[in-house]
Amino acid sequence: MGMLCSATGVQQGDPLGLLLFSLVLHGLILKIAEDDTCGELLFNKWYLDDGVLAGTSLSVRAALDVISSLGPFLGLYINFAKCEVFGKAELSAFPSEISKRIHHCFTECLALNLSPQSSGWKQACLSLSRGGLGLRSVAVHSTAAYLGSVSSSSPDLASSHYVIDALNLFNLQVSAEDTVSIPLPTKSHFQHDLSQRIENCQFHALYNSGSLADRARLLSISSAHASSWLQVVPSPRQGCDMATSEMQWGIKWWLGLPLTPELGVCAYCPDKALDAHHAVTCKFGGDVVARHNALRNAIFDFCKRALLNPKLEAGAGLGHERRLTRPADILIPSWSNGDKPAAIDVSITSPLKSNILSEVGVVAGAAARQTEERKHTCNDTICSELGWKCVPLVVETFGAWGRTAGQFFGELASRLAAQSHSSKTTMLNNIYGRLSLILVRANARAFNARLATTMDLLEG
Repeated sequence: MGMLCSATGVQQGDPLGLLLFSLVLHGLILKIAEDDTCGELLFNKWYLDDGVLAGTSLSVRAALDVISSLGPFLGLYINFAKCEVFGKAELSAFPSEISKRIHHCFTECLALNLSPQSSGWKQACLSLSRGGLGLRSVAVHSTAAYLGSVSSSSPDLASSHYVIDALNLFNLQVSAEDTVSIPLPTKSHFQHDLSQRIENCQFHALYNSGSLADRARLLSISSAHASSWLQVVPSPRQGCDMATSEMQWGIKWWLGLPLTPELGVCAYCPDKALDAHHAVTCKFGGDVVARHNALRNAIFDFCKRALLNPKLEAGAGLGHERRLTRPADILIPSWSNGDKPAAIDVSITSPLKSNILSEVGVVAGAAARQTEERKHTCNDTICSELGWKCVPLVVETFGAWGRTAGQFFGELASRLAAQSHSSKTTMLNNIYGRLSLILVRANARAFNARLATTMDLLEG
């Protein structure tokens, strides 16, 4: 076997190579900074062999002349094939072009008729925590990105007219209490903070322009963990996958887009229009029960993995007068130290029910809270007689979980983390991700089943 010897320089991957290269490059950067012809250069920053020069066209050209004349002596040559030049006119068109391509790709992949000016697309451009799909607009957030970059890397440029122009544009995008002024903060995550301020304004604009049902939907989907189904890694082996039709339905439903052909009615309820709310709440056809059982079984599985010795359907047949009562979908004999056994009662409720819409459209999580209270009223007495503690796990059809569920899943994640030697955050994301996907998938199947049956009846 032969040996390859390193004759000159350092070997590939040697960290010393970065230092030696930087020492050579540093002299060239200083020459650019000291050259009088580069006096109007506003930006001269480098990361190894990748550099950014910004300023007037004459100053940028002068800096390139310095590199071209002195660089070869140091063994440094410009690769113009890998260089990009942007002027003021090109910069203004660049972000909008990216946004157009993202919009085209998204609508084509999901077969959506969604204009860039529609409320659905504006929602899609919000982050997941705001009920969107994370397709942030480069044009909208370019000011936040630029100001964040200046703040973190070149605060001495904060008084330049470029920064002032960007600052004025940003302040037009946000509410009065979220405006920013010079000097720019130098705190970390400043760009993230600025983008959140833009999104706050966008979210409230969508909320204020929507109907009461739209407002209830936006509040529910922007609740913590409601969007977890969009972050699950697809895995058919683990049951974490969705058919194309289910994904398309889920996205349309999430964005509040029309779902049915005109005059469509429910195959099981001819007097009811086939809309998303009816499909996910219709008690006929077995879909509501199937969805409940799928969520219950998934929670049961998590409890088994946490070695909590859970039991299904505890409490059924406790006497003739309670034969139909099951205060515990899942019974956990020993939930916490010194506490009673936990009677887990899984429930799904819709925030679009007409009798609660006026409150749910104003207060996030109101539907889940009301159902929790009703469950306590119905089951606390029975559970107390059995020596149990009622623990209602309530989720809204859009994925917002009630307060009790949040507390329960937090403790369950801690137990799972201890068993699997994973972090609590990882296990909590696994719980919410799987349950959220099961919920949306079951909702989609309920709707698609009714639509298919209805279309068959119309064609017949």
